[in-house]
Parts: sequence; C-alpha cells; structure tokens
Amino acid sequence: MSTFTGQLPDKKRLFKSPFLSYFITPTPPIPLEKLTQILVCYSPNFVCYRNLNGTTPSQIRPFLEKVKELNSSPILHYRNWVPALLPFIDGIHLPSIADPQLVDRFHFYNKIVIASTHTLEEVKKFKNADFITFSPIFDSKGRKGVGVEVLEEVAQLHPRVIGLGGITSLEKLQLLQQSPAIGFASIRYFLR
Repeated sequence: MSTFTGQLPDKKRLFKSPFLSYFITPTPPIPLEKLTQILVCYSPNFVCYRNLNGTTPSQIRPFLEKVKELNSSPILHYRNWVPALLPFIDGIHLPSIADPQLVDRFHFYNKIVIASTHTLEEVKKFKNADFITFSPIFDSKGRKGVGVEVLEEVAQLHPRVIGLGGITSLEKLQLLQQSPAIGFASIRYFLR
C-alpha cells in the first residue's frame, strides 16, 4: 500500500491521510451547499475549482473560501486562473498542454503545482511539479483505462503520482491503493 509521508511545499501543512484524495469539480461547478456536504463527508486533501465554461473571480472566491474553511486545500484549474485569486488558493492545476515553465512561476508564489499527464512524455515534461495526475487509470467516459500496472513506470519518473480516471467505487479505489500512487483524484467518486 502506498503512503505519503512528506509535507506540502515549504512545510505549509501536513497531509491529513496517508493516501491523498483530490476532488475535481465538474463543469458547471456544484452549488456551495453540495460542496459543503462533500467536504464534510469525504474531507479531501485537495479540491480543484474547474469550470471549463469560464467564470469571474467573484464567482470563484466563495468556493475557494468554503474549501479553506472546511480544512481542504483549494486548488484552481489554470483555465480559471486570474491574479486576483492568488491569495485564496493553495495551488494550481495545470493541463497537460501547459508550458512546463509555469511550474516555476507558481512555485515563485509559493503555490502547490499539480499537472495533468496522460503519457510518459508528459510525466517527464512536468518533472518539477509537486504532484501529477495520471489518467485514465480505469475506463472513463468512453476512454480506455491504462490500468494500475502502468503506475509502476510512472512512479519511477515522478514519485508523487495521483491516479485519476474512472475511480467511481470503493473497489477501484482499493485497487489503486495497492499501486505506487500516493493518492486518487476524481469527480464522480465524490458525487455519489
């Protein structure tokens, strides 16, 4: 079973559990009442605000404040990034197509950087990110999963890999926990 014993960058805060949990919001984002229920029920380590339809800082800020209030780390998807939100986030989630130099930019601001990856080349590209997600692990929305076995190779390239994709049940989560992944990320697992 994988465990993570480190701390967030610059010793910001210890992780709450040995296997990280990362809730990525759907598009459009869920109401604050539903977010509160999820945070109370699951206590994810990270919560990513992701709205692929775009939004304004005034719409995002209450979400980020609620996440922080309930002791999770608010992460902002890069597509929703605006400098005015910098004080309200603990980190940024970069898409796989992002310039890897953005990792250093956000480290300059003392922010956690999580990067999406789907291939070994992308894993190498984001070697300086604090964490990477690798997906899809299981079949997800018409995409064929690569299986937990591939995480052996991924973890040799980046030690802080978070499995993502098709994690919709406790059984799949338990399979992932037997891999070198240090955690899991999901949308649907948290919405059940």
